[in-house]
Amino acid sequence: MAASWTAPDASHQMVCEAQTSSEALFVCTDEACGRRVVIGKSEPRLTVIVRGDFYARHAGTVGEMALDEVAVK
Repeated sequence: MAASWTAPDASHQMVCEAQTSSEALFVCTDEACGRRVVIGKSEPRLTVIVRGDFYARHAGTVGEMALDEVAVK
């Protein structure tokens, strides 16, 4: 049984608040949301610290690293 999913209406911007040589902390600029995630630089990984608005689309960039739509196949 295939899951039915539609793209979210809300779109939030994320900014890099801190980074090391191996990872970056992205924070949502929408104060009502509060999403916080850590992105791995050398090893691709995503760790959600604060879920925030689960249904909003979140995007942001820093240098050559971009956080954009996620596709699961």
